[in-house]
Amino acid sequence: MPEGGGPENPAVAGCIEPPLAIRFGDSKPAPIRPLLLELERQINDGELQHSELAYDVYLLLGNERHAKLKQDYQLNWLTAAIRLADSYFTIITLSAGTRDWQRDFATTATPLVVGATWCLDRSADSQAIMVQLCELVGKRLRLSLAWPNEPDDLNDLKNSVYRACLEASVLESDEVLLLLRQIITSGPA
Repeated sequence: MPEGGGPENPAVAGCIEPPLAIRFGDSKPAPIRPLLLELERQINDGELQHSELAYDVYLLLGNERHAKLKQDYQLNWLTAAIRLADSYFTIITLSAGTRDWQRDFATTATPLVVGATWCLDRSADSQAIMVQLCELVGKRLRLSLAWPNEPDDLNDLKNSVYRACLEASVLESDEVLLLLRQIITSGPA
């Protein structure tokens, strides 16, 4: 074999390594990538520019690799949900420390979980995102969420909240709100 070629020296002068997409061809972009791109645009120079929660929602959704978008999803479902959650978030953080302020977690979480559920196909992954959004809101409010300890009760609550989100006709669904109030929250007194 000529010098410089062959299996013992695979490098060839002038050879360019393939781009990452080719080298790691088994990696696929998130199925919700169109939503992420639109959400990123809204955060950078759109109506979510000054949002308290939008970037956290963007990061949470950016880590998702299995949930899929509904065919007819609309970005305004999620942006309106984030804006509504922001308005409650601001009011709730201002009332921190007053009597029973921890119970207001559900008010902020409701529009977020409903809006996200409307954008995603019905699946276990979408339900997991709904739970993660609840945890995200709790964390931002510096609250600990205590879901039911009994596995059956835990599954029943998660399934009930998810089903209520799917059936909701408005972002501020009373049914979702009541179900989320079953989650015990605790935080600084």
